[in-house]
Amino acid sequence: MIVHKNMDGRSEHTLTILLGAGASYDCAGGETAPAVNAHYRPPLTKDLFAPAFETILGHYEMVRARSNELRTKLAKGKGFEDVFRTLLDSAHRNKTFWPFHVPLYLRELLWTVSDDYLLGSSKFDTLVRCVLESRFKRVLFLNLNYDLFLERALTNCDGHEFKNLDSYCPASKPWFYVKPHGSVDWASILENCPTNGHGICRPSLLREPPVLSNHLFRVFWNRHHGDFYSPAPGGEPSGFPYPRIVVPTDNPKEFVCPGYQVEVAKCFIERCDYFLLIGFSAHDESIIGLLQGIPEMSHVIIVSKDDATDILERMRSRIQTLGSGGPSVELHNDGFGNYIEGPAFERLVAD
Repeated sequence: MIVHKNMDGRSEHTLTILLGAGASYDCAGGETAPAVNAHYRPPLTKDLFAPAFETILGHYEMVRARSNELRTKLAKGKGFEDVFRTLLDSAHRNKTFWPFHVPLYLRELLWTVSDDYLLGSSKFDTLVRCVLESRFKRVLFLNLNYDLFLERALTNCDGHEFKNLDSYCPASKPWFYVKPHGSVDWASILENCPTNGHGICRPSLLREPPVLSNHLFRVFWNRHHGDFYSPAPGGEPSGFPYPRIVVPTDNPKEFVCPGYQVEVAKCFIERCDYFLLIGFSAHDESIIGLLQGIPEMSHVIIVSKDDATDILERMRSRIQTLGSGGPSVELHNDGFGNYIEGPAFERLVAD
């Protein structure tokens, strides 16, 4: 086990946990998986528009109209991001505005997944409890997913309440939580939202690029009425809360979270001892940019499903410190669920 020391000789125990789509996909995995609603298993990027989600797609007809073409090309072995980028480029050239409905669809889909998939606790609960009760003094959770599994695990295990964007980096806790690509419960007011004859917001009628307010805030979802609203005292400015999540094909992907949270992540990574990368494909150039700060004398653990070696090679080709003589590396190919239940994770969090 690697232990780094600072200038006065004290041991430093810091951990960055990076969670990609593979983590949510396998959050009920392993040998002791809880009861789940398999219909709403968290999708990998290539499955975001799968037939299983047809009911939700039906709420967004302009998106649904492109789903058959997308599935057909994926079935022929083409990559999701390339196929979807082609559709987006076509929309831009032809001045059709269906892509602006995609975040609306993804918000409903992944919030539904967050609510309906698990019928018990998840590997996120196990991960959070074990890490926060471990030898690590400071932890950065860097989550690339839009869903709410990790937030709920932090609430369940640490009693933390997410009230606003500032509560993701609480001064009173030994952890920071950064969601660079946004979250299903983040929004800004859609200032050019169409309305019907009764003055009711109708984002489905949007036929121009969205104009968003600068203010980013958390929202609740009333599933019975299909409404999204602000839980903040006194409410937010009137208008439709448009989801702040990054469309999966944007590359390099913009960071939606507050800028100071990105700086928190950068500073933490540059001084971090251990890195646990779960379900991260290493295709996202913006996140690779953040990881450029990985120290040479650190330890990197890559957890994936069968392709950890490929992920490492992609990272090594673009992150200088991961070259020869850089951080020590562990590779695990049995998925998030089995890793959390196995001896390697137990060793990581041991005193």
